[in-house]
Amino acid sequence: MTFSEFIRYVLWDHEENNHADIHWRPQYEVCRPCYVKYDYLGYYETIHDDAKNFLRNIDAGPDIQFPAHDHDSRQRSSKVYLNMYENITASDIRRLLDFYKNDYHVYGIEVPDTIRRRLDKAVSRR
Repeated sequence: MTFSEFIRYVLWDHEENNHADIHWRPQYEVCRPCYVKYDYLGYYETIHDDAKNFLRNIDAGPDIQFPAHDHDSRQRSSKVYLNMYENITASDIRRLLDFYKNDYHVYGIEVPDTIRRRLDKAVSRR
């Protein structure tokens, strides 16, 4: 399955079945931030710093550490996003942004500039 096919499936599942699989369902629906008062909120993009701060705040001690990995999405380049989204239509990108709009709003997530530029470019072609 290509990334484009996956995106279309996620959108179809949401629009036709109104119950996207929990793995790609908006976190706003999964975590219910309006109903649950969380003490800590972490982001995948900053997972190591967030985990370090969490462990320090709960006095976990020096022997407890978050597992290391080499995937730090803060290091993703514009080229990576461009390659990922080059075959995704502007319409599907807009539908994705709409699907996840509460996540972007509530959790303060910003749409990557590369994606914004991709949409702007599509609009300017009209």
